[in-house]
Amino acid sequence: MKVDTLNVNYLIDGKISVIPTNMFYEQLDEEEFQNIRFEVQVNNHQIQSKLSSSIEYAVKYLQKELPDNISIACCQSCRHGNFNPFGDLENEIFCLKDKTFLNRDDVVEIFSKQDKSFGRRSRKLLDFCKSYKPISENEKYTYNDWGLEELS
Repeated sequence: MKVDTLNVNYLIDGKISVIPTNMFYEQLDEEEFQNIRFEVQVNNHQIQSKLSSSIEYAVKYLQKELPDNISIACCQSCRHGNFNPFGDLENEIFCLKDKTFLNRDDVVEIFSKQDKSFGRRSRKLLDFCKSYKPISENEKYTYNDWGLEELS
């Protein structure tokens, strides 16, 4: 089992805080991981996600374990972070902050015409930037199921 300590951004009562967060995992090859889980110390409480075979779900499981006043602030939970509808690499999301979509078809169209900018748009799920805004389906369509899916 490997462990990486990541500086993850959290919104705690509306304010951004960076908290070291451990990612435990087994690496099968350069691009493939398994038995992924996150662990973080918040307010003297050790919080741990359940095991997952993908980083995307391990992050979601961590969010599920956090208190209601704390949310993970990252590209995966940002309204500008869109998954590729044709598939993406493990731990990959795309920042499309300069694009406006009405629906999934708009996202499919932009990804089907990938230009050279897509290399610069690729991000890791837990990346963070000053343009971060939480996903809000009422304000901007995002091809991303953060917060929409019931996790068991």
